Amino acid sequence: MPIQTIDNVLKLVLTAGQIAVEEQQHFLFTDRDYKSDGSVLTSVDKKIEQFLCENILRLYPDVNIISEESSRPFDAEKSCTFVIDPIDGTDIFSQGLPGWCIAAGLLDHDFIPAAGIVYAPRWGSLYFADVGRPPVHNGRPLSRTMTLEPDSPNANLMVTSRIFRFMDLRSFKGKIRNIGAGALQMCFPLTSPAVIGAILGKTHIWDIAAAAAILNAAGLKVEYMSGDELLYEEILDGRPAMDLILCGSQRTIDYLRRIF
Repeated sequence: MPIQTIDNVLKLVLTAGQIAVEEQQHFLFTDRDYKSDGSVLTSVDKKIEQFLCENILRLYPDVNIISEESSRPFDAEKSCTFVIDPIDGTDIFSQGLPGWCIAAGLLDHDFIPAAGIVYAPRWGSLYFADVGRPPVHNGRPLSRTMTLEPDSPNANLMVTSRIFRFMDLRSFKGKIRNIGAGALQMCFPLTSPAVIGAILGKTHIWDIAAAAAILNAAGLKVEYMSGDELLYEEILDGRPAMDLILCGSQRTIDYLRRIF
C-alpha cells in the first residue's frame, strides 16, 4: 500500500539532526576519513544512517532504502523507496561549519519524488513536503515570489563545490554562491528572493531526491542541463546523474541554458 504521509519520518529526521549537532560539537577534523572518490566520510554519517534506516524499516518493513553510505537489496516491485543522505555536506560538517543538512526523500512506485525532508539543524531550517501536500518551511507555507530577474547583477546562483570541473560560470552576471550541502542549496530559491536557482554537478540520487520533491511541490523545476528528462530510475544504483542539474523556475532554467 502506498505511503500516505511521512510525518513519522520527519520526527526521526529531527531527532537525527539533534544527534548530529551534538556529535559535531566534539568532532575533530583529524577524525575524518576519505572514500575512494576523495569525498569525506565520518563516523557520524554512519551513525545517522544507521539510526534513520533502522527506524524507517521498523515503521515500513516493505520499502526499499537507498542511502549514501551503504548498499541494500533493491526490489523494484516494492511500493516505494526512501532515499537518505545522512549528512549532506560532510566536508563542511567535519570542519565545524553549519552548512550541512540531513535529507530524506520518498520515491513512489514509478520512482518519482513524492515527499521530502531537508533539515539544517545548525541554521534552524526545515523544508518539508509531505505526500500530496503543499511544502512548508519551518511549518509555514512556502510561497515563492521571485523579485529578481535571472540576468540581474544582484541575482544569486547556488552551485556545488566542484562545478568548475564541468563548466565556465563567467557568463552569469550575478553572484555565485556555495554553502556546502547540495540539497539545502536546491531549496534556497524557495526562501531567498535573491537566489534565482541552483546548478548541481553530476551528482547522486541521495543528493537530490528529497529536495526535488520539495521543489516540485512548490512548482519549481529540477531538470538536466541538456533538456533531457531526469529519470530517477536510471540512478537508483548510485551512479552519478547523467548531466548537470538545474533547479529553479522555468524562466530561470531557460536563462541558464541560454547563457551556458
